[in-house]
Amino acid sequence: MDENHETKVDLPKPDKSRIEKFTAGTTLHGVGYIANRSHHPARRVLWACVLVVLAAWLVYGIATGVTKYFTYPVSTSIVFNYAKNNTFPAITICNYNQFKRSHVERSMRNNSDDTEVLSKLMFSLATGETREIDWKKYEELYGDKPWNMTDVSRRTGHQLEDMLKICVWNKGETCDVRNFTTVFTDFGMCYTFNDVMNERHLTVTQAGSAQGLRLRLTAEQDEYYWGYYNSAGFKLHVHPKGEFPLVEKFGVSVTPGFETSIKITNVISRSRPAPYRSNCSDLVLDHSSVYSAQQCWYDCQSKAITRQCGCRYYKLAGSEDMCDPEQIVKCVIPALKNYSTSQNTCECPEPCTQESYETKMSVAHWPNNFALSRVAKLTNDSEEHIKSNLLEVFIYFDVLGYQEILQLPSYDFFDLQSDVGAYMGLLCGASIVTLVEFMDFGLAGITKRLRRNSRE
Repeated sequence: MDENHETKVDLPKPDKSRIEKFTAGTTLHGVGYIANRSHHPARRVLWACVLVVLAAWLVYGIATGVTKYFTYPVSTSIVFNYAKNNTFPAITICNYNQFKRSHVERSMRNNSDDTEVLSKLMFSLATGETREIDWKKYEELYGDKPWNMTDVSRRTGHQLEDMLKICVWNKGETCDVRNFTTVFTDFGMCYTFNDVMNERHLTVTQAGSAQGLRLRLTAEQDEYYWGYYNSAGFKLHVHPKGEFPLVEKFGVSVTPGFETSIKITNVISRSRPAPYRSNCSDLVLDHSSVYSAQQCWYDCQSKAITRQCGCRYYKLAGSEDMCDPEQIVKCVIPALKNYSTSQNTCECPEPCTQESYETKMSVAHWPNNFALSRVAKLTNDSEEHIKSNLLEVFIYFDVLGYQEILQLPSYDFFDLQSDVGAYMGLLCGASIVTLVEFMDFGLAGITKRLRRNSRE
């Protein structure tokens, strides 16, 4: 019994000496001053206060770093990558006027008994403004041959063979209407050069207008009719091959009487997927082989209007049955005016990779007074007609290569690791080895205690 009693009394002493030895030799600074009983109590208390403050500072720094890491911040890097050649984009052009006056007036002459009905109908279809129309008379006129607005636009719209006077591609190679594809966009009937239907891969090996596209166009202003726009000329959109052209939203205007130079720069943006804030995703769309958030919103708008009216407007994407004029006037036009993005239930994330073309425009009067008479003789038109209708466009690369906009993690795991290590070293003189020391000390103490208990 005496031996057992002596053993119980002596147990704490080895533990205390063991702690003192550990604190005296650990790489965690300052702990030895607290555990060493030979120091004055006030000195030990002071060191304890210092370590508590530094430990709180350490915890705050680590917590701040961890919080910052889980916000997944990014920085943007802009790099220009030079190249030996560039792929030429698609160019979509649309006349500001949708229906040619001569075709509309011819239809009115053919239906002279109901000119008022046809006039109001064409006004509504062209301007997007509703008029009171006698639909019974319309049914009597066209009931057996309902209008298909795609066919109407093809038949009554401006034809490219009439508008395109000169087309030159890449150092003098002649192009013509066969190099264009008829497309229906949010602007109406348009024509695309270098469309995805064109299997030829167009590239340029030199920057500047010599290896670009030159177009001479006539607006045919004498054929202008009521329209949504009061401008004259063309809307032009530069976009990647295969992307549906949103001409109304993103096109630029070129006007008669001017030579317009459009310098383009290829831009590729790369975003990051979740958990980063951009949360990018490359979705698949029905109407466009190239995804973008703008294309997605257009797709959502098309589906919303189609659901509401039970048919598809010819300026919107889809494969549903086409709306007839009555459905357009009564439903589609009001729905488009009242439509807002708040009605969308679609998720349209930013694409992880998006290609676009940045444009810079400059204009000059064309032709000059000296050349005007010569152009008039060549075209067999009056000088006034040339000023009001003809224009020239040059589209070319500003520099060979592409601008790359990259989203990069601005605070990744290695940055967090560095900050934690810096706080530990600055505030406590600690490191990963220090943590291992404490783990080793704890495991050794537990093991020793277990062995002692098993012997008892």
